[in-house]
Amino acid sequence: MKKIKVGIVGAGFVSHIHIAAYRENREYFEVFGVCAAHRESAERLARQYNIEKVFDDFEQLASCEQIDVVDVCVPTNVHDDVILTACKHKKHIICEKPLTGYFGEDMPEFERVGDVSREHMYKKLLEKIEKIEEAVTSSGVKFMYAENFVYAPAVTKAKRLIAASNAPILELRAEESHSGSHAAYSRKWRTAGGGSLLRMGSHPVGAVIHMKHFEGRLRYGKPIRVKSVFAETASLTKLESVRQFGKAHMVTDWFDVEDWSCAVLSFEDGSKAIVISNDVSLGGVKNLLQINTASGMIYCNMTPNNMMLAYTPDPETWKDEYIAEKIETKAGWTFPSPDEDWVRGYPQEMRDFAMCLLENKPPESDFELAKETVKVIYAAYLSAEKGARVDLL
Repeated sequence: MKKIKVGIVGAGFVSHIHIAAYRENREYFEVFGVCAAHRESAERLARQYNIEKVFDDFEQLASCEQIDVVDVCVPTNVHDDVILTACKHKKHIICEKPLTGYFGEDMPEFERVGDVSREHMYKKLLEKIEKIEEAVTSSGVKFMYAENFVYAPAVTKAKRLIAASNAPILELRAEESHSGSHAAYSRKWRTAGGGSLLRMGSHPVGAVIHMKHFEGRLRYGKPIRVKSVFAETASLTKLESVRQFGKAHMVTDWFDVEDWSCAVLSFEDGSKAIVISNDVSLGGVKNLLQINTASGMIYCNMTPNNMMLAYTPDPETWKDEYIAEKIETKAGWTFPSPDEDWVRGYPQEMRDFAMCLLENKPPESDFELAKETVKVIYAAYLSAEKGARVDLL
């Protein structure tokens, strides 16, 4: 069988996760090439994973005849250009979350893009989505949205339980939180497109939307979509009490992005979802989904979960052995993850994308999910600014 040849754009944190997932599906994929903003970063990644080709830029990578699919693993402010370039060269696309955002491109004089009107941001975002959708549709390429929550084993099992019960979903609660991103680009709206609501909230927002899409197709033959959103955001690490405390065990150097958010989504059928995402949560990454139906309750504890527990009074006991993402110390009780990538759905995600390309079928996580997720998030930003519910356009 001819393998799918992948060209990865970006050499940061998520590129390593994707490469590990490709290796779990090595019968389908070959990572053929890579490029990055700094060539030395791409060369380092190529040496580490024995990748055959290093390209100068994503234009050169996308134009390579040997590459079948472009994997977008760059900061969000570069997504548009990479996606449009891949479409121009008729290359299929795997795109990390979120799809896109607003980065102040039309206001270069603004240092603090986060101070721009959310109404303006929302309008510009919708224009971007329309442009990207037109390019994807007209090029005929497949767009695969890398929302790993969709593929997490707990979420897959939850869908089977819901299908078996045929009970309506009344409420969903979802969260991704931790103590702050290690990535420099995340500090500024101009490079990140938002704070915790966009950067982390894309996962839980995408998860609850996906669950209602799934239920709608089972029940009505079409997705149940988000009708409106009400949200609040805050910069809790900028509170005077935190400044006076002086030793917070979390990231505090945010420039113009929020570090806390909560959104309430209302769906077409009247059901609700509550989504929390923040950078003020110690103890490691929280990837959680709760589903309340008319006949049952389902908890999807992706991370942390109690599959494994470990205790030590000494943070040096486990030495360099990995425990879990973003825990501040290895001392005390911890939740070591035997296979964190599998629990969070990354290998399963890439397997679905392989079947999408090899069998010409739609991906489970598609452009519609990518589009609705980012629309909901920017509507939530607008809601937080207005202090009022916002209907989706």
